[in-house]
Amino acid sequence: MPYFCARLLVVCLVDDEKSKKKHTCDYPFFIIKAKDEDEAFKKALVLGKEQETKYKNDQGQDVRWSLAAVEQIWNLGDSVEDVEVGSIMDVWKSDKSIAYEHVFNPENELPIFDGKP
Repeated sequence: MPYFCARLLVVCLVDDEKSKKKHTCDYPFFIIKAKDEDEAFKKALVLGKEQETKYKNDQGQDVRWSLAAVEQIWNLGDSVEDVEVGSIMDVWKSDKSIAYEHVFNPENELPIFDGKP
């Protein structure tokens, strides 16, 4: 059975009595094992609905994270080893200016490892 990668769009809505065009959002990526695209989509919807939550913020306003879309599903084939499953182009801001010639040393800083199975 093939693996798929689903990119979801989860949008944060705050009840501050104002409609807005810009909202905080999250783009979670999920690896899904499914027999076909239709089953992968259905599983992505379930996973996305599990991302939804409601709470009050520190100002007492209602906050709701809501699945807005399953934006894309990629068929990864029968193996997910060494396969890129997602990328989001964004703007990175550093504390100090970095010249073109700067050499990064990513091997000197360990990433955050999440122990979830």
